[in-house]
Amino acid sequence: MFLQQSKPTSKNGFTLIELVISIVLVGIIAGVVGPIIFYGAEGFQQQVARKELVSRARLALERMSRELRESVPNTVRVSTTNAANDTVEFGKATFFSHYNSITGGSSPYTLNDDTGLTPPSTSFIVIYNVSPDDFYAYPASPSTFQVAGVAGNQVSINAPAKPHSSTKRYQMCTGAVTFSRNLSGELIRYSGYDPGQAHGTSAIDQDILIDHVSSIQFQYTTGTLSNTALLTIFLQVRASGETMNFHQEVHIRNVP
Repeated sequence: MFLQQSKPTSKNGFTLIELVISIVLVGIIAGVVGPIIFYGAEGFQQQVARKELVSRARLALERMSRELRESVPNTVRVSTTNAANDTVEFGKATFFSHYNSITGGSSPYTLNDDTGLTPPSTSFIVIYNVSPDDFYAYPASPSTFQVAGVAGNQVSINAPAKPHSSTKRYQMCTGAVTFSRNLSGELIRYSGYDPGQAHGTSAIDQDILIDHVSSIQFQYTTGTLSNTALLTIFLQVRASGETMNFHQEVHIRNVP
């Protein structure tokens, strides 16, 4: 009997040298491709964040511009809260109209609108306001008065004397509004307070328009008989290490 010797089976695999080479090659590829992917993703996220911030800044500027254009004439004033000229305040008008007469021998007086429109119910009525000092002197203001009631085209006015306007114009007003940057870099809209009160302590509503505000500055040029008033807004926001500057000019009516 002859015993047949079996041949050793072949076992395929990686040698230690091949494995080391593979690890080195993978490491090289990862070292080249990894930063590209990482910085690409980081750059994309920064771009998205900047785009969102730019959009929010433009919306904030448009919001301020729209409200300022519809402000009570001659109520815009610029002041300093935390930085030079970082605050603007104005009367919030909701209705502009014309009257034919104001009747009554004592308060409350009755204003008769002659446009066929029904005035809205608001807290204040402004008649012939010629300066911010007059508006913010409320309740001793010569131009801003408390509304006692509205019925049809008639507005009842609580006033120490019968109001008068040479142009017979008037505005219904909900109160004062302030835009100001706080120390946290937030642009705040303050509202829900009476003219003559301090916005920081009396405003019922304090809404954030935009954050990441590095600085904001308002420059106001009063109007003349031939030109409207002009408010210039300089807004600077900073995000992801990048600073963006915005500039907006707002023309404001100044005929009382």
